[in-house]
Amino acid sequence: MNSFWIVAASAFPAFLIGYMLRRVTLKWENKATSAQAVAELQAEQLKSTVSASLDGIIIIDAQGCIVEFSESAEQIFGFRKTDILGRNMAELIVPERYRDAHNKGMARMRETGKANILGQRIEIEAMRANGEEFMSELAISRSRSSTGDIFIAYIRDISVAKAAEQALRDAKDAAELANKAKTQFISAMSHEIRTPFNAVLGILDILGETRLSKDQKQLVQTAEHTSRSLLRIINDVLDYARISSGSVKIVNAPFAAVKVFDDVERLFAVQAKEKNIDLIVDSAKAKPIHLDGDAGRIRQILMNFVSNALKYTRDGKVELITETHALGNGEWALLCKVRDNGLGIKKDKLKHLFDEFYMAEEVDLRASEGTGLGLTICKVLTNMMGGEIGVESELGEGSTFWVKLPLAQITPAKEAPKGPDTMANIQGKQILLAEDNATNRMVVSRILEKQGAVLTLAVNGVEALSHLETAGYDLLLTDIFMPEMGGKELVTRLRAGDTPNASIPVIGLTAMGDIHEAEELKDYGVDQVMLKPFNAKDLIRAIADQCARPRDFGPLGERSLNDQQPMTASAKAVKKSQRHAKKDIEMRPEDYEIDRSGGLLEGLDADDLREVKVQFSMDLEQTTQALRAAIEARDIKAVEFASHTLKGLTGLYGFKGLSKVAALTNSHCFSDKIEKMVVHGTRAIEIADVTLLNLDDLFQIKDEAA
Repeated sequence: MNSFWIVAASAFPAFLIGYMLRRVTLKWENKATSAQAVAELQAEQLKSTVSASLDGIIIIDAQGCIVEFSESAEQIFGFRKTDILGRNMAELIVPERYRDAHNKGMARMRETGKANILGQRIEIEAMRANGEEFMSELAISRSRSSTGDIFIAYIRDISVAKAAEQALRDAKDAAELANKAKTQFISAMSHEIRTPFNAVLGILDILGETRLSKDQKQLVQTAEHTSRSLLRIINDVLDYARISSGSVKIVNAPFAAVKVFDDVERLFAVQAKEKNIDLIVDSAKAKPIHLDGDAGRIRQILMNFVSNALKYTRDGKVELITETHALGNGEWALLCKVRDNGLGIKKDKLKHLFDEFYMAEEVDLRASEGTGLGLTICKVLTNMMGGEIGVESELGEGSTFWVKLPLAQITPAKEAPKGPDTMANIQGKQILLAEDNATNRMVVSRILEKQGAVLTLAVNGVEALSHLETAGYDLLLTDIFMPEMGGKELVTRLRAGDTPNASIPVIGLTAMGDIHEAEELKDYGVDQVMLKPFNAKDLIRAIADQCARPRDFGPLGERSLNDQQPMTASAKAVKKSQRHAKKDIEMRPEDYEIDRSGGLLEGLDADDLREVKVQFSMDLEQTTQALRAAIEARDIKAVEFASHTLKGLTGLYGFKGLSKVAALTNSHCFSDKIEKMVVHGTRAIEIADVTLLNLDDLFQIKDEAA
């Protein structure tokens, strides 16, 4: 018994040790089995992932040999996996010009463990089994395996996408080229069409001055009216072509915010009065500040607004509203509105108003002329200036067109205090003045000569051109409406010539009130347009500004001056006898008074005024007689010429009432408006007759005793 337990006790440790060893072995075997199962599962999952990937996946070892090649890679490159495993990747899919760089990169990676391409996504050409190259997107990552480092390349075929991108670029380039060609074509054709149309208008002018029957005169008037309408359409197209081609630039300069509507109101005042429309300028909400902007382009937008407002308003009023709103940091919002009480626009039409070639006339399309490009041009110009444009309207209650521009406040150069030496400096400037009106020649030459300028005078474009071909000048100052050769033809010939004067600045003087005609002058080579009436300071400042431009030529020889003939004693006697025959006529101030403030008469001394009055009375009497004869003969062309002359002559010297009636007469010089032409023309003659009899009182001077 005792021996049994002794034997059992001695055997127990061996049994226990064996049992424990068996348990440990089974445990490790189970773990190994589990690990193998996990590894097999992961391998299967990886294989499934690789197989399912749309990107080609290529795995290479540190030597650059392929150890895995996915099904997508087979489809991308055209190789079979069984044929490519174990082979060097660079020799198969890397274009030959890149292989040297690829091999050097692999060698550097093996030596330093660094690879520049890792973790990046690049676009590079790859090569298919048939040698075809294509654009690929490549990303490479590094991992480790039982045999060392491996590199996993993810490759995507982007050749189709790249081809599509290139096709889009090509299409864009082609579209831009086509648009440029279209713009150039429109611009060229507009110029080519406008040139013969100007000739047609010139021929019609000449024809209208010949002896014609009543029916023939009406036909000439109709042809001229139609030609001018078509010319305005061509101008619209030309403006749009210029903007589309990018040739229109925004040129900023200081301007007074409260005066942004001034020139616009002057341009349309006669047209508004003719239609019994009150043109009201309201700048009460505008600060008296100067802003840095392109005042010319802003006014172009506003003129379009006002033109449309007058077109669609039968009577009532059109308001021109200017407001300024502070934005901070010296920035201001300039808000300009044109409000009318005309026809209004339907709601569904409003969103299309600024579209190309769109017209929203509701009542009578035949009453409207134009291309539908005006508001489109306004929108493009507004965008170029970084602003906003819009319209608010109710059908039957009128419309409000507005433009809002962000502009910087600027301090203009300080003006010198008032006095005899306050004018801009034009000392020594050689100026050629082309003006057919004797009074205008006298007054303008005296004003400029007192400021030190040297004047050469010409009575028409033919004479001016002769001077320009034989002497050198700093500036040409020309009227637009002259006999024999007008300002347009004069400037056209000047610019087309090869004389040193071909590039001199040109200032055009005109009483025209048409938006397109005023803008058209710049197309002829006119640098600046001054609308009559203007004052002496504005004229001198404009001359000084234009003469300050750099010039690349010098004067030609000695400059000659036309001798001015002084008033003869007989001429003075005629005027004096007319004054003694003065009638006691009741004068209404709005028709007869002269406004000398701010005009060409301001600043002239008594001697100058006396000479101007005598010459003015001669010109006024001659023009009035011409208008009287034309009215009596119902000669539309002659009335148009005489009333235009009367409008400019009287407006320039402050006879505003007479100038407005003359302008009304001029605006009715059409075959279908003869009755109104006669009414306004007769009234202009009556006012002119009374004015002639009261010039002493109006000029507030007395002739010296004989």
